[in-house]
Amino acid sequence: FESGPPKIEAIELARIVDRGIRESGFIDFKKLNFKTGEKVWAILLDIFPVNDAGNLLDAASIAAATALSVAVFPEIEDDKIQFGKFSDKKLPLTEMMPLALTFHKIGKTIILDPVTEEEEASDVRLTISTSFNKKNLLINAMQKGKSAVLSQEEVMSIFDSLPEQAKKLHELVIEKIKKLKG
Repeated sequence: FESGPPKIEAIELARIVDRGIRESGFIDFKKLNFKTGEKVWAILLDIFPVNDAGNLLDAASIAAATALSVAVFPEIEDDKIQFGKFSDKKLPLTEMMPLALTFHKIGKTIILDPVTEEEEASDVRLTISTSFNKKNLLINAMQKGKSAVLSQEEVMSIFDSLPEQAKKLHELVIEKIKKLKG
């Protein structure tokens, strides 16, 4: 994305990722106390795409979940943040890691994880933010994009494939995060 005021695509990307995180309950906001009754932590997460080769919505979702999973609080001395010094204290996260899966319809075919050319050729897009509560798949948020419509049969087809695809993605991301944490 270019510098300057954000374009609609940047705004939509931020809103989809944010909604997935908030609605999943991934961050335990009640545990963000800095000083009880007086101060709380604010979490700011910026996403800077270096290259958009397709499916930026899902890539941003994975990047956000990964960043939150490995983030730590800064050191505090005398009620003041020590910038540049980090503690071992992790963010208060739950098991409800939100990851988006975006389906595109090209003609009569529905695909997952498109490259740029497939995105440009698609008629409609459906992004679904998912998480797991133990072994149960949860849908946290959905966002339809583009002007065409999906039939009830097409939506049901997407929902039929969703559990398997979401499980694969979650397992892969969790495995990579474990490696990052060492």
